[in-house]
Amino acid sequence: MIRQLMNALAAHPAVTGWLLNETKTVSSQAFYVMQKRETTRRVETCEYGVTVYRRDGDFVGSSSFFVSRRLTKRELAAKIDEAVYAAQFVKNKAYDLVEGGAKRSWKEPADSVDPFVTIDRIANAFFAAATPVSRFNALEVFHVRTTARILNSRGVDLTKAIAKIDVEAIPSYDGPERKVELIRQFSYKTVDFDVIRRDAEEAIADVALRHAAGAIRDVAKADVILRDDDVAEFFDNLIADFSYDGVYRQTTDKKIGDPIQKDVQGDLLTIGWSPSSKADAFDRDGVLLAPVRVVEAGTLVSHYGSNQYAQYLGMKPAGVFGTLEAAKGRTSVAVMKKKPHLEIIALSGIQIDTYSGYIGGEVRLAVWDDGKHRVPVSGFAFSGNIDKALSDVTLSRETVRMVRYRGPRYLKLKDMDIL
Repeated sequence: MIRQLMNALAAHPAVTGWLLNETKTVSSQAFYVMQKRETTRRVETCEYGVTVYRRDGDFVGSSSFFVSRRLTKRELAAKIDEAVYAAQFVKNKAYDLVEGGAKRSWKEPADSVDPFVTIDRIANAFFAAATPVSRFNALEVFHVRTTARILNSRGVDLTKAIAKIDVEAIPSYDGPERKVELIRQFSYKTVDFDVIRRDAEEAIADVALRHAAGAIRDVAKADVILRDDDVAEFFDNLIADFSYDGVYRQTTDKKIGDPIQKDVQGDLLTIGWSPSSKADAFDRDGVLLAPVRVVEAGTLVSHYGSNQYAQYLGMKPAGVFGTLEAAKGRTSVAVMKKKPHLEIIALSGIQIDTYSGYIGGEVRLAVWDDGKHRVPVSGFAFSGNIDKALSDVTLSRETVRMVRYRGPRYLKLKDMDIL
């Protein structure tokens, strides 16, 4: 198929460049209902993403399509014609595709244990956290190994084989008058049963809190503690405008060497991007990846991003990463929680606007801890000034390792407005 696609693209007179992504996936899947395994299946797929580039003077356009089966020459030619036609309506400033070198490949070690054995052990770890009134009504576990190969018209030919485990859990709480559920999603690069058991226990505890949650009362300001995915989203949003794309579009006024934290009383931030593993060695364009620090000790030290926007700025592309990394703090979570605070369990999302100085989020579930009582609450929002928040932010020394984030597990924002 690769050879067929390459030959067809090379033969088309209007195609000035092309990129192929071959993705082979082996997915072992198990589905549990009421804590009993109902179905298992093994799915193997192979799909080809084809991106066609059409250069016209100072502009370049692109269009993509997917192929999941062998096509006749006529069918493939028709798809390329359609893509070339669509590409002429895209008017991006011209840029070059990544230049190739030696053909290379990387591979994470394959599991020595049958995936379904691992899946059952993970499921049983979740079910062990159940209580007489709380359990997992549904659990889905996916053991996925992906082999990705990328080729382009400038000689790139790179392959990587990486794996992960995804879990979607629906814990429920059966109260005397009503039943409530939550949806929890977890992703793991390695199987650490201490982490998995902790996640399961917290999911069961969270759904019990959801059942008991009521409206928040008589709290106008509070310290807000984020955890896990919400901490990752905070860091991601905070540095989003420092990408090549953000600089090119002028969505940031920060330059290399500028502080992003002023009058610092709390922890200095160090944030960057890393490959998810040694085998995760290149991005979607074929850029070879190496860890990049974006913020170090509260100061902007580097930009990051795709091949396209790096060229617009005359910079070397850093690549598009999947794993955010941040330095841990000095404070234990126990100390962080000593003073009255709101611990956020579930957010609708965090919004950060550095131009207006805004930070805020809609809260689905949290716990108000005044030092004497822990009260589950929901249906409110918090907001504040991002510059003030960054000046006195506290990071936990406890860390977490997820597929898309490695760093402090907890983060405290002080003196937020509660709406």
